[in-house]
Amino acid sequence: MRYADVNGVKSEAQPKTRALCRACGGEVVAKCGKHVIWHWSHISLATCDRWWETETEWHRRWKDRFPKDWQEVVQYDALTGEKHIADVRTRHGVVVEFQRSTIEPSEVKDRESFHQRMVWVIDGAKNESDCVNFSNMRTRPDDNGFAVFQWYGRSKLFHRWHTTTPVFIDFGDQYGFWRVCRFDPQNKKGVALLVDRSLFTAALIEGTSDFSRNGGPASAF
Repeated sequence: MRYADVNGVKSEAQPKTRALCRACGGEVVAKCGKHVIWHWSHISLATCDRWWETETEWHRRWKDRFPKDWQEVVQYDALTGEKHIADVRTRHGVVVEFQRSTIEPSEVKDRESFHQRMVWVIDGAKNESDCVNFSNMRTRPDDNGFAVFQWYGRSKLFHRWHTTTPVFIDFGDQYGFWRVCRFDPQNKKGVALLVDRSLFTAALIEGTSDFSRNGGPASAF
């Protein structure tokens, strides 16, 4: 994790420093090697949040588009006592989860149920062939930025994110940032919208949209 409490202050990792996890209160130690992203790690092998994944530079770059106070916000369910760390939670109450690793559909549903108002941003550039395949399998964007595609690749990238929650896939600077408007797992056809990353971020920061109006890839037309 990027932030922990040092004497009650939300702080980034510094060499030879210990702190307290902002979610579970357990002790964490700074990991500040030359070849790793500086971060906090729980002293015990267990992690307090089963949904947490190892953070990469891709995660950091996206998080840094938002204010520090909105990053790694502890979400708490008063009824169940369940706690999870949201990658970003805006002051308008929208959670943005930046996901790079593969997770099961059941966990996707659990996270959406817990956070309720949320948006997924997926690292589509993790597998370079996904970037190339998507570029080759879609039409050119029309005047409004929409493109249709048919997915022939073996990858289950679009199948994994067949949900009614808004899903955006970041294929990197070369291949673009796309909202998956619709996707049919049976015929593997879909519609995607080319989105400007800065405008996407601005809409969330300013609270002009939580992108829920048109749902996600599995929403009805």
